[in-house]
Amino acid sequence: MTLKRLLLVGVAGVILIAPLPGAAAGQTPKALVITAYNVTAESAGGRDTKAVARPGDVIRYTLVFTNTQPTPIKNVQFVDPIPQGLVYVLGSAAAHEPTRIEYSIDGGKTYATEPLIAVVEGGKKVEKPAPREMYTHVRWTVLSSVAPGAQVTAELRTQVKTAPGDAK
Repeated sequence: MTLKRLLLVGVAGVILIAPLPGAAAGQTPKALVITAYNVTAESAGGRDTKAVARPGDVIRYTLVFTNTQPTPIKNVQFVDPIPQGLVYVLGSAAAHEPTRIEYSIDGGKTYATEPLIAVVEGGKKVEKPAPREMYTHVRWTVLSSVAPGAQVTAELRTQVKTAPGDAK
């Protein structure tokens, strides 16, 4: 599945934030490849995996960053917004290299390893972990430099909450 498949399941997009020293003006190397798999459809025999995802389906996103530069790159971050109609599957974000994984519940303005919300319990204001429905973005920050030609792989899972066309 390619980026085209991502659009079928409703991804708004992925932002790669990385300094690209020496990149020629007007040329953008293909450093980030994104794939999406409908895990639920693949495990259900006889179901068309190219069809539109249904409510309850789990979609696994894999992001692979390749350093296409001739020198190591530091401070690589990738940010993946959670599309409307999908909710993040708690604990599913991972990476194959040492990374810091953080989440946003405010449209990507701020990030935390565990976003908290203020609630009132017994007349007192307390902080509780934000529910998964509030997650809007996942951000991976690579903790080491990425060597020329090296790859960093990250992934997350989401669950379809609303059918395509129903998301607002």
